[in-house]
Amino acid sequence: MWKPRLDPSRYPEKTGGEGWLLNEQQRLLVEFKPDASTAHAQWVLIKTYSFEDPFPPVPQAMRRMLRHNAIEAWLTMQKTGWRRCQPPVRW
Repeated sequence: MWKPRLDPSRYPEKTGGEGWLLNEQQRLLVEFKPDASTAHAQWVLIKTYSFEDPFPPVPQAMRRMLRHNAIEAWLTMQKTGWRRCQPPVRW
C-alpha cells in the first residue's frame, strides 16, 4: 500500500526546484521538477496525480511554468493546506 510520509523534517528540500506536495482532502499529489531551460527562461514541469488507497497515484495533468511562477504556486499551495511529502515509490 502506498502511504505518503508527511514529516517534512525527514526529507530536506532538494536544490534546483524539485519537490512534492500533497493535499489529502482533495486526494491529489503534485510534483515540481525542473525542465529544460532556454536561453531566455527557466522552466518547471508540474505533474498532478490523483490517488485512492490502496492503489498507486494516477497521472491527471502535466504543464510547464516559468520558474518564478512555479515558486509562487508552490508557496501559495503550502499556504492553502498542501504539505510537502516524500515522492511515492515508483509504480
